[in-house]
Amino acid sequence: MESGKAETLLDQLVEIATDLVVTAKIAHRNKKALHGDNHYGHKFDDHVVKLSSHQAKLFAALRSLGLEASDFLDLEAHLRVLNLHSSTVTQRSNAVKELKLFSESVIKPKLQTMTANPIPVTEQVLPLSLVGKTRTYFEKIVIQGNGCYEHQWFDACAVMIRRFVETLIIELYEAKTKEAEIKDGNGEFFMLNKLIDRTLADSSWNLSRESKRTFSPRQDPWRSLSAQSALRSDEERRRRGYPRSSRTCG
Repeated sequence: MESGKAETLLDQLVEIATDLVVTAKIAHRNKKALHGDNHYGHKFDDHVVKLSSHQAKLFAALRSLGLEASDFLDLEAHLRVLNLHSSTVTQRSNAVKELKLFSESVIKPKLQTMTANPIPVTEQVLPLSLVGKTRTYFEKIVIQGNGCYEHQWFDACAVMIRRFVETLIIELYEAKTKEAEIKDGNGEFFMLNKLIDRTLADSSWNLSRESKRTFSPRQDPWRSLSAQSALRSDEERRRRGYPRSSRTCG
């Protein structure tokens, strides 16, 4: 299957998911259940069946194009939240937002790389040598981040930067056997914002002034998945007061 057809399936999946959330919101507003023998229950179940059928077609298409199951685990997780009767309106709304973002910033760029050079020619975000001889997954993240920037997929580049920072912080705490300090009551690691806040508050790391300024709360673009406006050029980065791309995580 061509990548264009897979993109069409992805867009249709997002559309079905959006319709499902709309139905769930209307049912909630009218204090109607999404299960049982009632109008909203039947309509919701129809959406779930349609969503599941489309998901199967999409995942088969993605696999046929060479994408591995690990490439769309997040996609599957968001769809699971949408399908559950026990999910709240807020949870479903957040899930469909994340689904759209993940589709546009991760899956579609991956599909487009079917015809693009998988190894970036430039290193405009981070030099690969910075993570050489460390962890293989750090090297993969840096390669993907540089490649996304090179092809002007700025949202996808921001996702890679987010993943790099999250993983780096977790590695630091695990190396010092302090990982319990960055986990919630369920034993899950904090999200990026809280990871950064906890790291900045921990004086034992002796962070540089530049690091503290880069990841301070007022530098929202660096905590956001929609950071393309801060990634487009070093000139704009200087104008806004952000560090140059080669020092993103410095």
